[in-house]
Amino acid sequence: MNFFFLVIPKNISQFYLSVFNLVLIISFTFISCTPTKRILNSTNNAYDYNIEQIRVLLDEKNDEYVFKVQSNVILYGSDDKIAEVKKGNELFYSISSGLISCRIKDKEFVSNSFSIKPENEIIEINDRKYRGTLNVFIKNSDIKIVNQIYLEDYVKGVMIKEMPSGNGTENYEALKAFSICVRTYALNKLNEKKDFFDIYPDTRDQVYGGVDGETDYTNKIVEETFGEVLTYNNKPATVFYHSTCGGFTEDVKNVFAQQPIPYLISIEDGKEHFCKISPRYEWVENFSPENFIDRLFKSNYIDNKKYTLLGIKVISRFESGRVNQLKINLLDENDNEKNISLFGNSIRSVLRTADNKSILRSSYFDISLDENKNVIIEGKGSGHGVGMCQWGTIGQSKLGINYLKILNHYFPGTTITNIYD
Repeated sequence: MNFFFLVIPKNISQFYLSVFNLVLIISFTFISCTPTKRILNSTNNAYDYNIEQIRVLLDEKNDEYVFKVQSNVILYGSDDKIAEVKKGNELFYSISSGLISCRIKDKEFVSNSFSIKPENEIIEINDRKYRGTLNVFIKNSDIKIVNQIYLEDYVKGVMIKEMPSGNGTENYEALKAFSICVRTYALNKLNEKKDFFDIYPDTRDQVYGGVDGETDYTNKIVEETFGEVLTYNNKPATVFYHSTCGGFTEDVKNVFAQQPIPYLISIEDGKEHFCKISPRYEWVENFSPENFIDRLFKSNYIDNKKYTLLGIKVISRFESGRVNQLKINLLDENDNEKNISLFGNSIRSVLRTADNKSILRSSYFDISLDENKNVIIEGKGSGHGVGMCQWGTIGQSKLGINYLKILNHYFPGTTITNIYD
C-alpha cells in the first residue's frame, strides 16, 4: 500500500484517543481487503485567492475523472489532510449524491471538494507538470479541475506556448514585452471575479502549459518583469495580441465591436514592416467554386449547394486595408440571383482555409476569380490584427529595440506599473 491518511486531533484532550484511532486505521489500511468510505467534514468548496494567484480551468467532465500520479502528492478534503499519495497510484473522481468521491485503490473519500498539493514543488499528473494546487470540485453538475497558481508562475507557463523563444537572445526584448502583455491580460481576467475560475488554458484566453510551458530562459525573463503590467489612466490596459499584422494593425472597434480605445488603434508596423520576417506575412488560398459554395452552405448563408458562383467583390475596407464588406453574387438552380454580404473579422470563420483546417489567416486580403471561377485569395498577416503583433515585436527585438519602445509602439499612451508596489 503506497498511501496513508491522517486524522488531526482537534484539541489536546483528544490526543491519546486520536493516537489509538490512528494505530487502528493504519493497521486496517495494511491488513484489510474491505473497501472503506469516509465522509469528510466540509462547509464549502471555495478557495482563498487574491491578486497574486489565478485559477486556471484545466478541464471539466460530467461523470468521472482519473489522475495518474507521477510524483508524490498530498491529498486534502475541503478542510483536512487525507492522504500522502505516492507516485504510481491513481485517483478516481466521480460524482456521488451531489458530492464528489475520490477513490484510491480500495479507499474512498467523499467531500464537497478535494485539493492535490505537491510534496515538493511540482505536481506531476497525467503526463503533465503543474505548480500550485489542483482543486477538484463539482459545479453545474460537472467535475471541474482548476489549477490555483501564483500569477507569476502562470505567466511562465504561457510564454513558449504563445510566443517563439528564438535562437539565443534574439527575441529577448520581444519576450520581455510579451510577458507584460500576458500578465496584464491575466490581471484583467482576475478583475472579472468569476465564480470558480479566472481563465481558460487555451485560445479562449491564453494557451497555458503549466511547467511544460516553461524554460529557464523565459522564466528568467518573467522574473525580470516581475509584477509589471500595462496601464492607462491608472487602470490595467485592455490587451490583445496576434501573430502577424501584415504591415498594419487594426482598430479594436472594427474587430470586437467595442467602443474606441485610444491605444488600440490602427498603426503601421514600421516603414519596412517589422513583421515582414513572419512566415505568415504573405499567403495564398485557392478554392474551387464548389468548395467556396460549400463554405457558404455550412455557414447557413444558403440552404443548398445548387448554386453557381457569378462574382465576388470587396465593397469596402477599413483604414488598415482589411476587408470590411465582401459581396458574393450567386445564381440558384432556377436562374435567380442571390447576393450575400460578409463583414469584417467574421469573414475568416465563414471562408476558412482551403483545406478547412482553420479559419482564414486574416481579413487583410485581395480576392478574385479566374477563368474557371476558382477563387483566389492573396492575403497578408495572421490573426485579428488588434494590439501587439508578435512577429513585429520579434522583428524589433532583432533590431535591438527595447521592450519599453516595443510596447509603446503597439499600445501608444500606456505606461508600465508594478502591481505589487
